[in-house]
Amino acid sequence: MAGPHLPARLPGRRRAGARARARRDGRPLRAGDARLPRARPPGLLDARRRGARTLLRPRRGRAHRAGARARHRRGRGAARGPRVTLGRVVGHAGAAARLARAAAEGRVPAAVLLVGPAGIGKRVLADAFAARLLCAAPGTGGACGACAHCTRVAAGTHPDLHLVAREPERRDIRIEQVRELGRWLALQPLMAARKVAVLDDAHCLSEQAQNALLKTLEEPPGAAVLVLVASAAALLLPTVRSRCQVVRLDPLPVAEVVRVLEASGVPARQARELAPLAEGSPGRALALAGEAETRARARVLQDLPRLRELGADELSRTAQELSRGALDAGLATALAWYRDVLETALAGDAAPLRNPAAADDVRRAARHLSPAALLRQLEAVYATIVALEKNANRMLAVETMLLSLRAIERGASAAQAPPWKSAR
Repeated sequence: MAGPHLPARLPGRRRAGARARARRDGRPLRAGDARLPRARPPGLLDARRRGARTLLRPRRGRAHRAGARARHRRGRGAARGPRVTLGRVVGHAGAAARLARAAAEGRVPAAVLLVGPAGIGKRVLADAFAARLLCAAPGTGGACGACAHCTRVAAGTHPDLHLVAREPERRDIRIEQVRELGRWLALQPLMAARKVAVLDDAHCLSEQAQNALLKTLEEPPGAAVLVLVASAAALLLPTVRSRCQVVRLDPLPVAEVVRVLEASGVPARQARELAPLAEGSPGRALALAGEAETRARARVLQDLPRLRELGADELSRTAQELSRGALDAGLATALAWYRDVLETALAGDAAPLRNPAAADDVRRAARHLSPAALLRQLEAVYATIVALEKNANRMLAVETMLLSLRAIERGASAAQAPPWKSAR
């Protein structure tokens, strides 16, 4: 009944619902009448017959869509936030200060190339620099870490930060990735004053990808900065290098490597043992800190001092254990061992050792091996590393290396000792 606050019912035919239409036609209620999919859990249709309301999909708002886009970017490798700021970068204070000064003075180049050995912290510096460029309230030490930009950078959801890296199971960066990067850089920033892209492992760019990147470097977008990270600048085209501001990073001192290892949770004693083996690379030192790496190092330090005494079966077992385990750690330990022996043979017992625990074995080997033989053994280890980088069979490469090392050592032992050794 109509009242003062209720409108009167308008004249006209009342629309029949799905149940009324089915009753009028003398047939059972069908899923199509209720506008439901054919494949539906049986309980839902029963609920509709009892008069329950249709379950509707909730509407997705702007925040939900933004989160979905961010999750998609994270899934394809969006850049994560820096663990440190420019002011707290370990071992590269000069390079970090140079980048911070360029950002503060508004002299940021369109492309920056960070060059240095693998594992020394180039990517850490690149992430810290990218965060500084996007930060809304930067300080003298880099990004503030508290603004909306820094929060999104740390979460990997900043719309103006992009990462290009090698895809899993690939040895190079595809040209399609570079073309996508060029299209992304051409767009206007969505949140910050500029867009920043980090191209990790730039030395892995194929020649076609470098040519595609060259078009972006020749005509850089006005509001975009590209940060390239490379371990081997010689693999980049000269035209690519010439269009970037090159920042060279050197290996870290042993004390700095120890500091990084301890900050990463490595025990102090183990950090002091691993730092000399890393050749100034904290990343390499961290890679040697695992259990498998520790076993590989122990096996190498056990077998190399008595290599000329090993039989074929024992040598094959050593090769099998190394090839199935942490081979990189084993090869790094072998390089450090032969360098210790070579330096001891040339400089005497005063030479600093990378493996102090094996000092007696190192001095014993230095007394009967000549520098020429040690150089040949180092070349054999390096040749194995190069062969493995070209996808050689691991077991065959390691066994061939051990046979070569043993043959060189047996030949050096049979030869007459040099005169400077007999004078000791």
